[in-house]
Amino acid sequence: MADPLRIRNSVQGYQYVTAGIGEEEAAQMKRIAKNYTLNLLFSEGVVGRWATDVNVNIYDEASNLMFRIVDAKPVLYVNLPASTYTILANNNGNKLRHKVTLVDGENQKVILNWKDFVDEDVPLDGEGN
Repeated sequence: MADPLRIRNSVQGYQYVTAGIGEEEAAQMKRIAKNYTLNLLFSEGVVGRWATDVNVNIYDEASNLMFRIVDAKPVLYVNLPASTYTILANNNGNKLRHKVTLVDGENQKVILNWKDFVDEDVPLDGEGN
């Protein structure tokens, strides 16, 4: 049985939880998704394998750091107030940027995929072999 999820507060004061490795943990995360305004999913490669140990910074429109986490698991839920944010995510030195607008009473899901940065997805001979 999976350990209970650890709900935490960021340095900036926003509630978050990160997990999602293994079927039980992923199921627990799915049950609480609607409790968070922002649901982030991290994957890599064309096939979309889970990405772990992702560093995430979230900035408001005035470029103020609103949330930061080092080594996030594949699923990260954060409760941020309604506004527009820029998400900067770093996976093994490869960065992605995404802009998102959160609305009161709604849950926003964002999938960040580093499909171009995984060597295992590149065919060895260029012909899929």
